[in-house]
Amino acid sequence: MIDDDREWLEHGSGRGAAARPEIVQSWRRCRLNGVSADQVPIVEGEVSPHVRISRIAVPVLIAMAEVMIGANTSLLLSAPDGTMLWRWSEDSRLAALLDRNSALPGTRWSEDVVGTNGLGTALETIRPVMIRGGEHYSEALHHFACAGAPIRHPITRRVAGVLSVTSLNKDASPLMGATLKKLAREVEEQLYGDSTLRERELLHHFLTERRRGRAAVVAVNEDTVIANKAGARLGIDHRSLWNQVETGAGDEVHLDLDGAEGTVDWRVIEHAGAVVGLVIVGESPDPVPKPAVAGPAPIQRRGPMRLVGPRWSQLHPTLRSAGRDCDRVLITGEPGVGKRTLLKEFLGETEHPPRELDCSAVEELGGRRWLATAREMLAQAVGGSGGPVIISHFETLSPALARSLGQILDRLPRTADTLRVAGTWTPTGTDPGPALQALLDRFGAEPFEIPPLRKRPYDILSRLVDQGPAMPVLSERVVEQVQRHPWPGNHRQLEEFRRWLARQHRPVIDVADLPPRWARDAARARLTAIQAAEADAIDSALRATNGNKAATAASLGISRSSLYRKMREYRLT
Repeated sequence: MIDDDREWLEHGSGRGAAARPEIVQSWRRCRLNGVSADQVPIVEGEVSPHVRISRIAVPVLIAMAEVMIGANTSLLLSAPDGTMLWRWSEDSRLAALLDRNSALPGTRWSEDVVGTNGLGTALETIRPVMIRGGEHYSEALHHFACAGAPIRHPITRRVAGVLSVTSLNKDASPLMGATLKKLAREVEEQLYGDSTLRERELLHHFLTERRRGRAAVVAVNEDTVIANKAGARLGIDHRSLWNQVETGAGDEVHLDLDGAEGTVDWRVIEHAGAVVGLVIVGESPDPVPKPAVAGPAPIQRRGPMRLVGPRWSQLHPTLRSAGRDCDRVLITGEPGVGKRTLLKEFLGETEHPPRELDCSAVEELGGRRWLATAREMLAQAVGGSGGPVIISHFETLSPALARSLGQILDRLPRTADTLRVAGTWTPTGTDPGPALQALLDRFGAEPFEIPPLRKRPYDILSRLVDQGPAMPVLSERVVEQVQRHPWPGNHRQLEEFRRWLARQHRPVIDVADLPPRWARDAARARLTAIQAAEADAIDSALRATNGNKAATAASLGISRSSLYRKMREYRLT
């Protein structure tokens, strides 16, 4: 039946899946991520950032493994990114099989690397899973059965690691899942016991304010962020905030937050005369009175909260100022920043609605017909019988058409008080050429530039936090990464990310849940021009060889070890 399901998934036949829905969904994710179904790749992970979970979990697991786990099983521990940190195997034959399939500490077993497996799929779904035999995506793992369960930090509720019990199919026990859950709870209890006094104090204040019925509650210190669903939407940059607290700014601390309805206030948490945390709360515009709750003193209002950086709403008055006493304006910026959208919103305030003349439509209409349309629309706009004209995508015009459009503009009468013609131009990184430059110069000496999305954190967060009750909440780590992400596609990429969020069936999205492209985009943004060219060459070679590492290394003239190292460096896994 499993083989039939694979055929169905591969070729899209009309029959329904016989495999469990969660397995089919995992296979789909594996296909989208380009995971090999034939072999288990060796991809090294980073062990050093996850020393704490190893230090706490391994003694617990060693003490209980021999008592709770059967002789023909193996116990595995992974980091939140899928890097295997530790492995225990009493059975030498099973250990040898795991070695043969690269199940070694230091290798990554996330679902986007290895495919459907106990560690990776539990990490992907953030819930316990059981994977049996042919349910593994990679055929090399079909003789194994494994259960996986996430370990959550008891204070932050973030995934601190994943446990997995693995055996051969013939030795699999129906108690594997229940045993694993008990082990995970034991580790979580030890994590709480290892928590610092500051973390526990932070949790106490967070729970007290949440019980008061606050709309949004966030508690932060140097290393920890705890938030309820509404608090996660505030988009707090807790590192920047905590830097201000540590510098001793006191009452002068500025909280750079996304705007929230109602009142948003804050206070510090003190212990033994030292500041150990900060609590931020937001009230609904019309809060429902709640009974008094014993605990820390109520929140006292302490100054404004704002998110620094340009906002979309601020572009309108800036454009209005730039276009004052001018009949033409040129809008520029990276692809997808919203040049046409801004102009349509801005010019929509005029008596007649704006009309668009798309330069990229020349090929479809033909040059003569397009120029005739341009001549008619521009004459009506300047004459007042039609609405303003937005000429979009100047960068797509040929030199000849750019010269012809410039001549049409030169014949039109100029007005000094009403904006009638606007253009959009996306720089391509090369010289626009004399004909296009002359056309752009007809729109004034200084174009109006829309900042890219990566420089407008308020706009990013405002689009992502307004999700509705059915959408998952972004964890604090994801909010931080969202603000640091380069967003090379700007609004188009942001909308794709929102659609991806809508398809996720989990309450909270953490960094490990993000699509693999995020890590690649972030890594590529830090590369030099030479490194980016090398990464492109490796990526192209991998596609040409259908992901065959040996063939890729041979085609590039480098060793396989060098290829793996560069793939890790450029996040091409």
